[in-house]
Amino acid sequence: MLTLGIDIGSLSTDAVLLNDKKEIVSYEVIATGASSKKACDKIYNQILQVTKLEAQDIDYVVATGYGRIKVPFADEVVTEITCHARGANYCFPGARTVIDIGGQDSKAISLDAKGNVLDFSMNDKCAAGTGRFLEVMARTLEIDLDDMGELSLKGTDSVSISSLCTVFAESEVVSLIGADHKTENICKGLHVSIAKRVSAQAKRVGVEEEVIMTGGVAKNIGVVRELEKKLSCSIKIPDEPQIAGALGAALIALENALSRKTVDKKAVEGKMVSIADVKLDDERPKMGYFCTYTPVEIIRAAGFHPVRIKGEAGDNSSHDELLCNNICSYIKTISGKKASGALDQFEGVVFTNSCDGMRRLYDAWTRIDNGRKFNYILDIPKNSDEASVLYFAELIKAFKERLENFYKLKINIEDINRSISLYNEVRERVTLFLHKQWNGYVGYSGYEIYSLLKAGINAVPEKFNDYVGYLSSLMKKMGDVPENTSQPKLLIWGSILENEEIIKVIEDAGARVVLDDLCTGSRFFDKKVEITDNPYRSISERYLRKSPCSRMVNVFERIRNTISLIEKSAINGAVYHTLKFCDHSLYDYPLIKQEFTKSNIPLLHLNCDDGSKSEGQVKTRVEAFIEQLTT
Repeated sequence: MLTLGIDIGSLSTDAVLLNDKKEIVSYEVIATGASSKKACDKIYNQILQVTKLEAQDIDYVVATGYGRIKVPFADEVVTEITCHARGANYCFPGARTVIDIGGQDSKAISLDAKGNVLDFSMNDKCAAGTGRFLEVMARTLEIDLDDMGELSLKGTDSVSISSLCTVFAESEVVSLIGADHKTENICKGLHVSIAKRVSAQAKRVGVEEEVIMTGGVAKNIGVVRELEKKLSCSIKIPDEPQIAGALGAALIALENALSRKTVDKKAVEGKMVSIADVKLDDERPKMGYFCTYTPVEIIRAAGFHPVRIKGEAGDNSSHDELLCNNICSYIKTISGKKASGALDQFEGVVFTNSCDGMRRLYDAWTRIDNGRKFNYILDIPKNSDEASVLYFAELIKAFKERLENFYKLKINIEDINRSISLYNEVRERVTLFLHKQWNGYVGYSGYEIYSLLKAGINAVPEKFNDYVGYLSSLMKKMGDVPENTSQPKLLIWGSILENEEIIKVIEDAGARVVLDDLCTGSRFFDKKVEITDNPYRSISERYLRKSPCSRMVNVFERIRNTISLIEKSAINGAVYHTLKFCDHSLYDYPLIKQEFTKSNIPLLHLNCDDGSKSEGQVKTRVEAFIEQLTT
């Protein structure tokens, strides 16, 4: 039996042919060039020519690396995280930490005795400190790339490179050349700066010996020596570090060829019903809002249809006219829409003090409207104790009175309780539906369910009830859909998640999102409002004591509740999604990571900017995380 691993990187494409005794029959390394497809065809033909084999002689092919999806003859694609871990384990069975610096990214991987990934950290958004970075610096210094390592060993610490950005660092190097600094000293300064960055990355996953280095940069002895100093350990290098990823892919191919485990996804998918494009609106005048702590019952009682303003990905360059750049992509998009007039259909907008960025958006918004429309900000407490409940109840009453004064109308207690009943019915029926979905009774994917919930937030309650009733009638029909018990079950939580395609990426990678704790998902439907003679207090209690988000102060209680839910539901891991510059969510992450580690629950952190632009960046992380759960 022969299996082949192909690793298509940004600079080189590598292939390893393995026999059933796990012996390397042949390997090849070529430059990737401008086309990943041409590179994979070329190296495949070279392997066949050198070994005098035919294509049918190779039993299984696994592709990995930057261009892995460009290999049409591959039986499977696996992330480079998993493959480098497996390849390093093959070369050094005692390996526990792997540092891989490739052409365009760097990775630090923690692994167990079998080569399975325990944790990883990856920098793939910038070429800083990678092979491409060194290639540019060598060209600027007018030296051969292969000579940089030996030259730096002769250098002194007299030169410091302050920036790892390829463009800025190149400018620094040009200045240092102009100041007559020796080439070997500049090389050493470059390698020290790389070691600082990569060692910090390695320490995030925990450095345990043996430490192995793979990738083309492992051939640079200068980088290796500086890393050893920063990590206070010796680093082992495989005989050919550049083929570690392809070797790991070939090993995985051998395992899969022997087991031949396949899942017929089409049998299940053929019975799915799409619910992603539900239309649940009407012609009622609309009142916009942003936060799930906004009491929609009061807006509905005033005769408006409450609509959460969404921030789907798009051109948000107009936000520069209103706000600074260090705010999340959600607020950027919303402010851009406001500046362009795309949100003029709303009769008014309700804000909350959910974060400083939202507070600044309110300032800009009211300045644009200049009193022509109803704009109101609610001061939501960050606690949920009795004093906070009473305080928020008074604010809700004041909000109701402001609506009455601005629109010249009267909102009665009966109107509010009628509105409460409508939303309570929605919450009750959605909760029932979700419990059945989470228990594997309904055959929808997490992506489909989240799409429904996201659409349902803005649904007219009467129409959404009808739709949930329709879905409930399908439950018996969908009950015979076999559940894939081998799929890891995940919970997703964290910041606003506008782009449900991220959930699709997770499920396409082989997992199932069975629970969410998101304000744009199930959290909107959590907990009913008690109908009493004092609806303001009842509404206040429901909103402050429902499942909390990161703006609330009880972070440890929230983490404990989430961990308890994961353990009770037999979920395999969690994805913590944050938007860049979402201060609340990012501030909580170190605490979340610490508690999840104590509970031995795998956790993946996805820090995204604009949703549509993040999919490519998160895909490798997601796939590696799922592979970590399934090995």
